[in-house]
Amino acid sequence: MPQRRALRTWILPVVLLVCLPSLSAEEPYRTAGDRPVDIEHIRLDLDISLKQKTLAGTATIDLQLLRPLQVVKLDAVGHEVSKVELAAERTELPFSTTDTELHIDLGSKKPRGEKLQIVIHYQIREPRSGIYFFGPTESEPHVPWMAWTQGEPIANRYWFPCIDHPNERQTTEIVATVDAGFEVLSNGDLLSRQKSKDGKRERFHYKQSQPHVSYLVTLVVGEFEIGRETWGDVPVLYYVPPNRAADTQRTFGRTKEMMTFFSERFGIDYPWTKYAQIVVEQFIAGGMENTGATTLYSKVMHDERAMLDSTPDRLIAHELGHQWWGDLVTCKDWSHLWLNEGFATFCELMWEEHKNGVDAHDYMLYNKSKAARSAGPRKRPVVDYHYENPSTMFDSRAYPKGGWVLHMLRRQLGDDLFYTGLQKYGNKFRMQTAETSDLRKVLEQHTGRSLERFFYDWTARPGHPVVEVATDYDPEDKLAKISVKQTQKGEPFHFPLEIEIRGKEESGPVTVEKQVTEKELTIYLPVPSAPALVRIDPRAAVLAEIKEKKSRDLWKAQLLEAPTVIERLRAVMHFGTSKKQADRELLKQVLNQDSFYGVRVEAARALARTGGDFARDAVIAGISQEHPKVRAACVNALARFPRDEKVIELLNQRLSGGDASYLVEAALATAFAKVQDEPPVEPLKKLLNLDSHGEVIRMAALRGLGYSTKPETWELLIEWTKRDKPRYCRIAAFEALQTYFSRNDIPEPRIKRTVETLLEYLKLDNRYVRTMIVRALGAMGKKAAAARPVLSNLVQTDPDGGVRMAAKAALPKLDVDVAATAELGKLRSELDKLRQTNKELEGRLEKLESK
Repeated sequence: MPQRRALRTWILPVVLLVCLPSLSAEEPYRTAGDRPVDIEHIRLDLDISLKQKTLAGTATIDLQLLRPLQVVKLDAVGHEVSKVELAAERTELPFSTTDTELHIDLGSKKPRGEKLQIVIHYQIREPRSGIYFFGPTESEPHVPWMAWTQGEPIANRYWFPCIDHPNERQTTEIVATVDAGFEVLSNGDLLSRQKSKDGKRERFHYKQSQPHVSYLVTLVVGEFEIGRETWGDVPVLYYVPPNRAADTQRTFGRTKEMMTFFSERFGIDYPWTKYAQIVVEQFIAGGMENTGATTLYSKVMHDERAMLDSTPDRLIAHELGHQWWGDLVTCKDWSHLWLNEGFATFCELMWEEHKNGVDAHDYMLYNKSKAARSAGPRKRPVVDYHYENPSTMFDSRAYPKGGWVLHMLRRQLGDDLFYTGLQKYGNKFRMQTAETSDLRKVLEQHTGRSLERFFYDWTARPGHPVVEVATDYDPEDKLAKISVKQTQKGEPFHFPLEIEIRGKEESGPVTVEKQVTEKELTIYLPVPSAPALVRIDPRAAVLAEIKEKKSRDLWKAQLLEAPTVIERLRAVMHFGTSKKQADRELLKQVLNQDSFYGVRVEAARALARTGGDFARDAVIAGISQEHPKVRAACVNALARFPRDEKVIELLNQRLSGGDASYLVEAALATAFAKVQDEPPVEPLKKLLNLDSHGEVIRMAALRGLGYSTKPETWELLIEWTKRDKPRYCRIAAFEALQTYFSRNDIPEPRIKRTVETLLEYLKLDNRYVRTMIVRALGAMGKKAAAARPVLSNLVQTDPDGGVRMAAKAALPKLDVDVAATAELGKLRSELDKLRQTNKELEGRLEKLESK
């Protein structure tokens, strides 16, 4: 799925509280869906009207009974069914519908093994999910005519009848008739396209001849420019908005190289007859890996300036990787979702290493480790049979932790056994579904290793090892003592721990790998001379929180001399907790000199956390560095120096001067707002005129305006929530209103108008925007109490699991007095002022004493 967008947001204590799933009696034990029938083929003959937001036609379903059966039940929501026929005899069959299913009565109990072809005549009008229609309106005149589908996890049932569960595969066929002038994309081969005699309509016929699951069926209608290439005999297609055609090659130009790389690495050629990528209007995820036809959101398109800040490759690699892992082999049930998403996340890492080198790979791995060790994975296992709805499984367990599980397997097995093992797994379960034990058994058979404990620790139980490592050296016995202690609650994790010690004399490193199976372990290593560098888990083979106790000299050596990025980053984090001047100087040295930009980024952040004029000046100097991500990190770091006149003056100058990087300009707006008690409004308003990739500059300006206390700012923010504004800007305006409400005493009429405005949007917007609106209402606390009936209704009736979860989390927040929180914020602001004054007095005293 859905690669989730990483929206850069400011974390507010009362606003963006993370709703973590928790095991409760409300979450039943989930298993794979029942399959009384095997659907072999689905053909959809559809007439689609973008203007009416309708589709109508027939679904012809070939199926075989897997047990004696009289009533066939299909997932179908919102279908207006007019007739059901048995195709062979053209006889009508009785049917009935529920809120979620279509029941077809075969007339009598049919025997197991009987094959039937059933034709369902139906129409869908303004569907609530599954297929989304867009077009220009009075409030949104620039929206193009378009329709697209999004099936994962269980939404395709909203536009065609099926068994909407990942353990059912079938071939599919879509014949779509649309107004002439539009393109249509679906799975499989385009067999024909034919205009009507009057030239006003056009019929597209697609056929997916290889079986896939229902949630991977796609249909997109709209106006697109199409870029065409081939990978061997496989067509490679890029459908982009006409006004972005110039960015096609820049964005997608490495796709064929990725197809070759993954095919060779997995030992399985790209498995489908074409690969298309299509960029659609207001997509609700980053990307969706529909079989042979990936759907992508608009931010994947990169202009030349955007390439300074980011790359589309990670998203493209993630969704392309799914064509093997998720499409060719599909998780049997949502409990095993990591077999889809963890593999696709691992594909991001593979491509990053291949294209940009080991350092870039390790930095991505390091950042993913933070999410993989976050609150969700600490509380719930990767393979989780208890969940409220499938949407709750799409979190940091399936994505970064799942990717880390595969990374650890790669480290333990070695590249040859690991990748050939994946080849065997992919071939064995080709065009089938699989569960976690299937992967384990294939790898065990291939390598001869028992992996039960590995999969128990990393997929069946929550959490990760928290490891304290203390290093001591006895010069008389020339022995290094390494004490290893797991401090997390519960039983120990089992994992291999590699340790390398380099002595001060030229005698070569001493390396050992121990299998840790107990909570405490002591290792003695003969080392000819005192250690000069101690490397714990140097290849980052374990998803662990490692806390080392060793001398400052050893930490310094790790910071400046360790060969790997992750080791140096650990040392940056260590010195970032210190307030000593010598340690600040070390971090400054790293900020100025480390060979890899990511280490310099983290050094800037760590320096800012230490505070003080020295750190401030070092970070200011870093703004002049060449790498835009280092510049952006330094600017963001300055937000930690509130009411500092030097910082405020610099940000004013830089903000007016701009930067080659979109992200740096956005960071300037963010820091500019945060460091001032009352940020000037005009400089931020000017930024609302600037276009940027993903609207990052306008978003930063709007969020910055949320820190204002001026009444007219509220009017401006309300204006930017309107539907004629860019979607990302509207979301930023919602967030800014949360900030504004948390910092100000709002008159009742404005509270009422704000709530009414947000509730009105809830009726009209797509699920992503609705989710953000719901969060904004929750953040307003008691002031949004009037929204309670609407949010309660969403919990019960909204078709999207994410919206339901957001509404459920927001409801209890409506009892919170945000005014009290705002008052607390003011008190904190006053305390910050006192601290700043105290710091200035201390500085003056130091100057007097030095005279």
